[in-house]
Amino acid sequence: MRWIKSILFLSFTGIILSCATRNVMRLRPVEQESFSDGGKQIVKQEREGIKVVVSYDGRFEKYMVFDVEVFNNTNHPLIISPRDFTFLPLDENRQNLRSIDGKYTFSYEGIEPQQQVNYIQHEMANQEAKIKRARVVNTVLFIGGIAALIAGSSGRSESAWRTTQLGETVVQVAQVKRIIDQGNYYSNMDKLHREGQVWSQENFRTSTLQPGQSMRGGIFLESNSKAKFVQLTYNYENEPISFLFEQWFEQRR
Repeated sequence: MRWIKSILFLSFTGIILSCATRNVMRLRPVEQESFSDGGKQIVKQEREGIKVVVSYDGRFEKYMVFDVEVFNNTNHPLIISPRDFTFLPLDENRQNLRSIDGKYTFSYEGIEPQQQVNYIQHEMANQEAKIKRARVVNTVLFIGGIAALIAGSSGRSESAWRTTQLGETVVQVAQVKRIIDQGNYYSNMDKLHREGQVWSQENFRTSTLQPGQSMRGGIFLESNSKAKFVQLTYNYENEPISFLFEQWFEQRR
């Protein structure tokens, strides 16, 4: 009955936590004209034939996601990469946010989605190998437990009784371990699958943008909860294009 009580307690705790408030990161552009479209505040700049349109799209895990479109209005091809975008977290004075020891300032670079896709595929392969090893171990345990039960049932001595008890315990351990292993496997694979779907969507990838063309997608940059302002910069040759946002958190249920 103890394990039933534990499950009930965890279920009740999960219900309580699901009703709790959570902090939602919010960003809004400052020091620049913006317009609203679909509930998003959009800003844009154009320099040397390059136009960049940006809006904050939300959070995914530890990343801020910006919806970005780049227009190549020059007369030459443009190689574009998520790493061309950098993010600087700033303090309340709009100065670069520094580490606690003051030895370095924080700076983040856009994430290449294909690298994340490759990582997830690697992790999925690891999960497959892990569950196969677990199945072998569980099978060995189960067979060993059954063998002990058979051996113990052949006699009435205290030694036979102990062998039977050991066999029952080993069989139970093998069954419980099998359930836990399968639960962890399906949970981890489901999480990896959902992450893979996000990274496989229409996000910025390194490519060549021809004259007169545009490219739109999500830019993922690691967030910093201590920032009061954030600066997103597209580093185009010697003419960087920067956007300043104010950052704060709202509590939501």
